[in-house]
Amino acid sequence: MIKRDGYVIWPIYFDKNVPRSRCRRVSLSLAVKNPSVEKIIEAARSLGWRIELESGAHPSTWWVRTGKIIVRPDKPMSKNFLIKTLAHRLKILT
Repeated sequence: MIKRDGYVIWPIYFDKNVPRSRCRRVSLSLAVKNPSVEKIIEAARSLGWRIELESGAHPSTWWVRTGKIIVRPDKPMSKNFLIKTLAHRLKILT
C-alpha cells in the first residue's frame, strides 16, 4: 500500500447525476452536472491547494477512466470538510 501525503478526490464525488449510494459525497445542492477533472483542479488551485493529477477509474465505475486528483490542502482538515469546501468552490466556478 502506498502512503500518500494528501487526499484522493474523484469527480464522481461531485456528480449530480450519481446517487449517494454510488459514491456521490456531497448534497444535491452542492453537486454539479458532469464535473470534469479540469474544473476540480481549477477549484482546488483557486483555494491555494497543491494538486497532482493521476490517471485511473473509480472502483465503482471501473469502466470510466476519469482520473483522480491528489489534493494537499494548506492546513490540516478532514477529507469530508475538504470535499465540501471544494464543492462550494466548484459550484461557484460552474
